[in-house]
Amino acid sequence: MPKTPRTNIVALPVSTASAHRLGYIGRVPTAKARDADSWFTPPEYLDSVRAVMGGIDLDPFTSETANEIVGARRILTVERSAFDEDWNVGRRGRVFMNPPYSAGLCARAVNRFVDQLEAGQFGEGVVLVNNATDTRWFNVLVARCARICFTHHRISFWNADRKHISGNTRGQAFFYFGRNTDKFARIFSKHGFVVHPVGENGPA
Repeated sequence: MPKTPRTNIVALPVSTASAHRLGYIGRVPTAKARDADSWFTPPEYLDSVRAVMGGIDLDPFTSETANEIVGARRILTVERSAFDEDWNVGRRGRVFMNPPYSAGLCARAVNRFVDQLEAGQFGEGVVLVNNATDTRWFNVLVARCARICFTHHRISFWNADRKHISGNTRGQAFFYFGRNTDKFARIFSKHGFVVHPVGENGPA
C-alpha cells in the first residue's frame, strides 16, 4: 500500500515591508522584453493550483497562447493592462499570477496583486515567483500570504512552443492567499516544503 506523502508545515517569521512602499517602477516593456517574460507554467503545477482553488477565474499577466495551458476564465494581457483595469472577479474570485520580470515589472505586479486583493477584487489566489528572499517584493508577499511552498527543484518552464526553457538558475515559490490552507499544504507538498508565515503582523 503506497504511503501517504507527509505534509511538512513550519513557521516562518514575516517581514513588515509595505506593498505601498514599492513604487510602480519600470517602463512599458519592449517586444524583446515581453519575449523574455514568456515563461509559461507547466501543466502539472497548474493542475495543483486548480485542485486547491477549484478553478482559475483570472490570470492577470498572460497571453492567449499561455491561457491554452492555464485555462483561466478571463485574462489580462499587454493590450489590456492588469495595471490599469480592475481585476473584478468578485470576493469569491480565484486568481493565478505568474508575473513578468523584465524592467522591474515583478515589483509592480506584486503591488497590483496586493492592492486588488485588499480592495476585494478577488478572494483567493496563488502567486508563482522566483525564490528571491532578498527582495522587498518577495517579503511583501510573505507578510500577506497564508502559506508558501518552496519548490525542492527548479521549475522547467515552457516557451510558446511548449518546449522547456533552459537557463533557469533559481528555485521557485508558490504563495497562497485564501482559506484552504490545509488543502494547499496537502496538494503542494509534492512540489516542495510548505511553510506557514507567522509574526506580529503576519497571518494567523
